[in-house]
Amino acid sequence: MSTLLGAGIGVGATLLADRIRWRREREDRETVARRQLYAEYTAALSRVRTALHESAQGTGGAAPGTDEHAREVRERFLAPGAYEIRHQLAITAPADVVEAARSAFLALRTTRDRVLEGVTADSAAYAELEADTDAAIAELRRVMRRDLGVE
Repeated sequence: MSTLLGAGIGVGATLLADRIRWRREREDRETVARRQLYAEYTAALSRVRTALHESAQGTGGAAPGTDEHAREVRERFLAPGAYEIRHQLAITAPADVVEAARSAFLALRTTRDRVLEGVTADSAAYAELEADTDAAIAELRRVMRRDLGVE
């Protein structure tokens, strides 16, 4: 009887250890996946920001205020893939990261809209838009780092 009890305890302990190891490995894989997604999203936001700045400088080829310029601005805004990655974040990231990602995206979308209205890179209005974007992206990075356990 004691042999049977010992075997049961041994099997139970092994199953428990395997379950704990499996859970830890799954959490590690999820963290790696989120880290990669976070890096991709912040890189896409950076590309959008650069593209918008180029548009605000009028370096795209089309004259500001024209339909062609508006089309270029919209295409530059969409090209880096931030929309798609943001939808992936909505599925995998915690709510505070999703909300910060949305806020950063909205800051850039506001910049896009203002550039479409004629705001230029050398204006005070554009400097204010840049400050708003900086703040939103800084908050996004803060919540991402907290989620990943980075101090």
